[in-house]
Amino acid sequence: MDNDKHFNLIINIMIGLLVAAIIILLDHLAINIKSQPSDYNWQDSTESASAQKENAINDGMKKIEPGETTFLPILNFHHIGTAPQHADKISKSFYLEPKKFEALLKSLMDNGYHAVFASEAVSYLQTMQIPENKIMVITFDDGNEDFYTNAWPILQKYQVKSSMYIMTGVRGEDWLTEEQIKELDKFGLVEFGSHTVWHPKLTKATSEEIDSELANSKEFLEKLLNKQVNILAYPFGLYNEEIKNKTKSAGYISGLTFDQDAWQNPDDLFALTRISVYPELNVVKFLDELRNGK
Repeated sequence: MDNDKHFNLIINIMIGLLVAAIIILLDHLAINIKSQPSDYNWQDSTESASAQKENAINDGMKKIEPGETTFLPILNFHHIGTAPQHADKISKSFYLEPKKFEALLKSLMDNGYHAVFASEAVSYLQTMQIPENKIMVITFDDGNEDFYTNAWPILQKYQVKSSMYIMTGVRGEDWLTEEQIKELDKFGLVEFGSHTVWHPKLTKATSEEIDSELANSKEFLEKLLNKQVNILAYPFGLYNEEIKNKTKSAGYISGLTFDQDAWQNPDDLFALTRISVYPELNVVKFLDELRNGK
């Protein structure tokens, strides 16, 4: 039985890493995939967008010992919607149907997970203390318009926090508008961060291009929202030591990548790992396997 669990864990990790590798290989894929709008209008909801109850999350803190990693899942999504009919299998892996997304959120909450902002997770790691209760971070990359039409009504319904990473140079009908970004920010359940300006492979960019991408995207969002933006999601998850140092110098406090793992290293806040969620992944089971297999 233990061998079967170990084998299933290895298979899930391999599938996840394959998806992450495909993200890296498909240059600017996210820019070319179109969002699918929903007929649901979250503005008709009568529920307030108050913050989640902090008492439930912070009911007892656990110290992270020096040199230890800690279990803190950071889930990543791109599209919540129906994939275009013409999309290939790889492209479709970036889409999760709204009903499946809602079922996933309910399953995570039923299993005791509480969502926090990425900035809150970083703060826990900085202080080397983490809640005894299970916490997670829900992230979205790129700034697709279907976040507003499909994901946000569900997140609002359950009062679940999420963190969105915006490509500030990409605009069009399939992407969040400045007005939508400001509207979401005001409700207090969505935290915005940088995903650079044009979503380049930073490891292939020149030093000047890296500096421009990091600084200009940060400046744009801070001016738009009138607040500090200090977390970066590396495009394609690609980074190296130079990029980590430049990210820190640009005023960020953390950088997010991919590795299909949920164990975070407080000593390396510029390489926090995320789990790419694809339709076939049983997230709760995968997290249990990661947690118990460490």
